[in-house]
Amino acid sequence: MSAPLLTLGDLGARFARRPESVLDLADDIATRFAALGDAHVPAPLGAAARNLLARCPDPSALPLWGVPYVVGANIDVAGLPTSAGLSALDFLPDFDAVLVERLRAAGALLVGKVPADPLDLDAPAFGSSEAVAAGLAAFAIASDRADIAGHGVVEVRPTPGLISLDGLFGIAPELDDVAIHAVDVAGGAAVRTIIGWSGPTGLRAPKRFARLGLLGGDKSSMVRDIGERLGLKTVAVDAALFAEAAALMEDDIWLAQRLDDVATAFVERPDLFPPRCRRRLSLALDCPARQLVQAQRCLSALRRQIDAAFSDIDLLFVPPAFGSATFTSACGLTAVVLPDGGALVGAGGDDDRLAAAAATLIVPNPSRSTRPIDIQASSPLAHR
Repeated sequence: MSAPLLTLGDLGARFARRPESVLDLADDIATRFAALGDAHVPAPLGAAARNLLARCPDPSALPLWGVPYVVGANIDVAGLPTSAGLSALDFLPDFDAVLVERLRAAGALLVGKVPADPLDLDAPAFGSSEAVAAGLAAFAIASDRADIAGHGVVEVRPTPGLISLDGLFGIAPELDDVAIHAVDVAGGAAVRTIIGWSGPTGLRAPKRFARLGLLGGDKSSMVRDIGERLGLKTVAVDAALFAEAAALMEDDIWLAQRLDDVATAFVERPDLFPPRCRRRLSLALDCPARQLVQAQRCLSALRRQIDAAFSDIDLLFVPPAFGSATFTSACGLTAVVLPDGGALVGAGGDDDRLAAAAATLIVPNPSRSTRPIDIQASSPLAHR
């Protein structure tokens, strides 16, 4: 399933040379995506490519002209089923999510939907980051907490509020967010700019990056190298605070808000729910309302403490050994997760400068070409 990686820059150059090559690319990707099986829902990619070429033959007219992408199954696309990993909650939406509307208007082409696990019940074997790594998409929009380490892609986590969540089958307002998976930081940041708003107001941004926070004063060689490459003074930060926030995000108490919608179905027809999940779901539904209130208050307190911690640092490095950095959205922060699983975290609203800093830490992988393949006219995939 592996193929050359797709980047926005390479695709733009390819389409500028030969706009009709979008048809060849669409056919190739559609064929490989269909081979993934029933868990992956294809969109009418070929028809969309032909329509794009007919209505807008100039690739320079749209910022994402012909760029293929995938979305998680829990993001609404009109006519394609929306799923959060539990068949009892599946439905067929009539409208696109706002972010899908914006991508369509920018000329991007939807390849299809990949399995998502926003409820953290059963991580998909081939999700959004794998689709990008396999050359099936130039970027992906996801909202689950899948680990991207080892896939050779980056994850851009925008400041909460920058991207509309209208049309996202979420869990709870405290946890809901979207992330962008791409081959490089520049591509992910460009997509974020296109689908995002101008940005929440009142967010602070330091004059310049000067201090890099290290969890627990980590002095490993990897961390020293990152500090040197960024040219920042390193500052020890209490790891316990961020570990507590990460643990709170994993608490099943947050499931209760979403599952209230299907409580009756769960009690009367438990067979509609996977056996491996029933005990967790039952415990979540039985949680008293006061426990949810306590969790919300705890999160508010942690956010205040983390905001105070960022008064002493400009960036925070979260090493792979720490685990997931998905706590960032719930804490009002922005992040870029690097290919090795480590993350660079910034204050809310500092997305652009964080992306520029993170890009300097990425070492290109020479074993995978990022040059899109131009399908020859003699190929059975070529259009005559």
